[in-house]
Amino acid sequence: MQQILLPSSHGLIFECWLKKTLNCNDDKPLLILQSNDKTVYKIVDAPNFYEHFSYLHFGNQPLSLMISDAVDISLAYIYKPEEVYQKGVTYLNHHQGQFELIGMAEMEEWYQSEAYRPQQHFSPFKAWMNDPNGLCKIGDIYHLFYQLHPNNTEWGPMHWGHAISKDLLRWTHLPVFNHPQQNLAALGATGGAFSGTAYINEAGRPEFFYTERLPAYDLYKDYIEIQKKAEFDRHGIKAAAIRTVIDRKPEKVGCDIRDPKVWYDKEHQLYRMILGSVYEGSPAILQYTSQDSENWTFSNVLYQAPAYFSQNQGRCVECPDFFPLGDKWVLIMGIVGYKEVKTNRFNLLYALTGQFDNGEFLPDSDELQVLDFGTEYYALQTFNDGQRQIGLAWLFNWAMKKPIASVYSGEMSIPKTLTINDNNRVCMQPIAELDNYVGGKTQFKIEEKHTQYINDGKTIRLRLAPNTIKPFSIRLKSENGHWIALEFNGEKVSIVEDEPCDSLYETEVNHVNDIELLFDAGIFEVFVNGGEICATKRNYRIPACSHIDFNFEKNNKIAVRLETLCTSWI
Repeated sequence: MQQILLPSSHGLIFECWLKKTLNCNDDKPLLILQSNDKTVYKIVDAPNFYEHFSYLHFGNQPLSLMISDAVDISLAYIYKPEEVYQKGVTYLNHHQGQFELIGMAEMEEWYQSEAYRPQQHFSPFKAWMNDPNGLCKIGDIYHLFYQLHPNNTEWGPMHWGHAISKDLLRWTHLPVFNHPQQNLAALGATGGAFSGTAYINEAGRPEFFYTERLPAYDLYKDYIEIQKKAEFDRHGIKAAAIRTVIDRKPEKVGCDIRDPKVWYDKEHQLYRMILGSVYEGSPAILQYTSQDSENWTFSNVLYQAPAYFSQNQGRCVECPDFFPLGDKWVLIMGIVGYKEVKTNRFNLLYALTGQFDNGEFLPDSDELQVLDFGTEYYALQTFNDGQRQIGLAWLFNWAMKKPIASVYSGEMSIPKTLTINDNNRVCMQPIAELDNYVGGKTQFKIEEKHTQYINDGKTIRLRLAPNTIKPFSIRLKSENGHWIALEFNGEKVSIVEDEPCDSLYETEVNHVNDIELLFDAGIFEVFVNGGEICATKRNYRIPACSHIDFNFEKNNKIAVRLETLCTSWI
């Protein structure tokens, strides 16, 4: 058996997901915890699929963990509830036949050990991650929950991971917050605790609303997705008081009905919930109302997508968001399955502005604004922190399998502030806190062509104010010869790479006033004209930028600010 000494004290909690392997000897325990040479906890048997186990220690003596070679552990960590907000969890990582402890002191090295692991974009310690969930601020702490499959780097039965931050950039890992209702591996099914949001009540405590997809999804076509409500436990660590609040769907609504967003309407003194769904065969957003946030009644279809979405494989709305911004309301949605005929793009997010009057949304226009003209910015969730509307999105797409060996899969976008400009367009820009991570900066001017070499180009930010209608290109290159570029031909802004793909990443614009580029270990995020135009692209050929080629048609000298960003995991 392998053995590791744990930093033990009264109240320590050990959690793990494990399964027994085919060479398991049933005569020996799979896992043993000993204190003063006495066994205080053991696992004598486990299924051949991952099962969650938890142990609470009541002693102060050293604690020794022994693990059989016939056991496979996907995720394990220890923590003390009263200290976890300050110290985070300490992970037990299996490396080269031994277990090692990775806590906050070791986290920077862990996050820098993979060439393509970003430093400014949140990613899980290990395993699979997708949609951001439950974004909120409680006191001075930001909370990020996220879709997590702890047992693999592929999508699977959904849990909620949890991390906290003081600035949305430097994160502390907390224990897994929410689990599926049942261990779906035992049922041969997927599903679990799907996406949802947090509503902060008058007492300042969050109420979590989320979708549970029941196992029948894998068994027959008429599966059901139900809506649940949860609260914090007394430590603010685990989901507690979980109950079902909606378990029936209205007539003419399909089986897809998920991703609740909840808020309180003070004017009409009721709670409102929107859900992504399909109505009469077309992607739609449903609205429910409640007097107590427990008993909900279907109210109306808040929005139904144009017919061309369903005519081009658009199945349903996912991850809808709806919030006031200035004197407008903003509706944001993704439409799963839809692919643009002209550009072959998918995973797009759309926004509408308008007025919201007593349950009815009146858009300013029927034209849907594409929030990001790439295909790796999805499941955007926003919240108001008391001063601004902030959004995070999942930086991935379902059609892209991660092509490199890695202990994790899935990243979040850079946190962004949302505003509406004078053109009535929703704009997104990186949060101001990013300025606190500037490690070095270089300023220079270019007229036509210029190559700028970079010593440490894993995480950089580039800002220009070209104010031009003339074509240009800005090409970020790696030492291995691969590159990614932002190009403007006088009519369109586009992202182009050295290896062509099936989709066109472009959007129409006739004038470029300003540009901000973020590059983080292959993540390429673009902000043009004050964030009215945005794009996100994930590249797994460029781990670091060695130099940048600027190519502008003759123009006045253009000021360039190049910044190196330091890690946020220190």
